[in-house]
Amino acid sequence: MNNKAKLIATSGICGAVAVVCLFLAGIPVLKWMALIFAVIASIATVIPIFIDCRNWWYSVIILIVSGALGVFLGIANVVYVVPIVAFCMPFSIVKAYGESVKVTASVENSHVLEDPFNQGDDKQVVAVKLDGKRCLPTWLKWVLYYALLEASLALTMLAIYLFTRPVFDSLVSKNIIYLLLGAAQLVVIPFDLLMRGCFVATLKVMRRAIKS
Repeated sequence: MNNKAKLIATSGICGAVAVVCLFLAGIPVLKWMALIFAVIASIATVIPIFIDCRNWWYSVIILIVSGALGVFLGIANVVYVVPIVAFCMPFSIVKAYGESVKVTASVENSHVLEDPFNQGDDKQVVAVKLDGKRCLPTWLKWVLYYALLEASLALTMLAIYLFTRPVFDSLVSKNIIYLLLGAAQLVVIPFDLLMRGCFVATLKVMRRAIKS
């Protein structure tokens, strides 16, 4: 099995894991575990990026396919599923890709080493300089975080309006909705810290698996 076939198979497994997590998050009695399912689904989504940051579009495909199936299967508790699909999973893609480092090589200088025995075996020595640069600037990464947050809040409110209209009316009538939207703005930083720890742990497991 070549590397591309392995990557496709790995992406398929990751997508299946994400769908299962979204399905479980959609079960009302398991809603208290929604954050756990969100983290697992988010990690599964970015495994292709951990393998190579150029595989980011595999992660996008996992997000689209598993997200569509997850929302369909988790329709009974869609208010919990939508934030995972609209915020947590794309957040992890932006973070994993944005913090990946692209390495570029450039020729700095070269010179010829003469053969001391005059056998015509002069060799050219080239000094290569390696530069590492993150795939996304830090400021852009954080702009995308908050753009995803606002989009996910809008979609979640729409889901509440469409599928749990009495809850939406109650939130609006009591002005609780504005407090919730304001409090949600504080979610990005703690979620970033949570995902950072999960990324580190996942990468350690992957390295151990490769070595073994």
